[in-house]
Amino acid sequence: MDENDSFSGKIQMRQSGYATFLHNSLNLYLSPGENLEIYVNALNFLGSLYFRGSLGGINSYLKEQESAVFFDKDYYALGEKEFVQKMKELIDEKTKLLEAKNFNESFTRLEKERIRYSVAERVSFYPIYRNRIHPAQNYRPGVVFSEFLSSFSLNDEDLFGAKDYRSFLLNYVYLQGTSRNNTRDSYSDGIVDYILSTVNNSTIKNFLLTEIVFHHIRENNGLNGADYLLSVFRREVTEPNKVAYMEEVISHWDKLLPGNPAPSFSVRDQDGNEITLEQFRGNYLYITVWATWCVPCKSELPYLDLLQKEYLGRKISFLTIAIDDFANQKQWKNFLAENLHAGLHTFADAKNEFNKDYMIISVPRFILLGPDGKIIDSNAPRPSGQIRPLLDELEIGITNCF
Repeated sequence: MDENDSFSGKIQMRQSGYATFLHNSLNLYLSPGENLEIYVNALNFLGSLYFRGSLGGINSYLKEQESAVFFDKDYYALGEKEFVQKMKELIDEKTKLLEAKNFNESFTRLEKERIRYSVAERVSFYPIYRNRIHPAQNYRPGVVFSEFLSSFSLNDEDLFGAKDYRSFLLNYVYLQGTSRNNTRDSYSDGIVDYILSTVNNSTIKNFLLTEIVFHHIRENNGLNGADYLLSVFRREVTEPNKVAYMEEVISHWDKLLPGNPAPSFSVRDQDGNEITLEQFRGNYLYITVWATWCVPCKSELPYLDLLQKEYLGRKISFLTIAIDDFANQKQWKNFLAENLHAGLHTFADAKNEFNKDYMIISVPRFILLGPDGKIIDSNAPRPSGQIRPLLDELEIGITNCF
């Protein structure tokens, strides 16, 4: 940006289409030979955002659509036929509003399709929410719902720039892949099979397979159960930037597989003393990674107390590492002072090296290391779960704990 907080540039385009402003934040419409001026104060994003230029009117309309409330979650309580009919009415209403704007033919044609998929994105959640609202009915999608949802394409690259369409794609393949493939060990494998059987557009296939890998890794905190998923990704994904980035992510997780040396770390206890991995050598080490803002994390701490009492005097140490913002150490200390819990409690380093080395993408997270400093499980069971059978398999002997 220049001294006036401005930036300008050109985007090479073959045809008109949608783009996304920031990460999945707002739809934009761009067209070759046209110009768009965007004005925004980041401290009040939607409130300050406005557009000028030859595409200013169209993009102002898209902003209005983003903030307009058109969907009521009570719709999910409707019966299948009533729900589908309501969705068709919503599409008709939004289409008539668009036509009243008298935009150019090219945008109007494309926007009519985007409107359909903005509704279809919500439609794909119907089976889940219907069962939450009426659990006793054990709803399964019928002909009316299935035929309506199948009228939307998984291979429309013209709409790929619109965030509504990408969200629809992900929702749809998860819905269909999990419901049709119950024989797979991992439901992600079933989703991948569904993508391979139905998606023929390479851009969309690249997107979906990459997102499925990301979701699997995030959900499982690693590569456990991802062998088939990764083999398909490496065979099918053709975009070099996606392949290179994913291989980098995978290489980080490979280092956390069982049997590999655990990355060294340095954290600080409540008195500011340095605590390192090497200090636990000779003992098994069970690490609880948590944060004071994380409710599920805090609910595990009493179970961790019980676990430590059961293994008192055994060849295992227990360590907690808080990953709150480094400036929140006082809040962490106050919490521990008001909520007394056994064990050695520490705070992660300011540069978040521990988070990076151990790929901490969600908490709580539990890590089990061997007395030789090697990884046993980088995503170990939680104290309230099945950690005891795993520890008992190790035949942990009697010794003095750290």
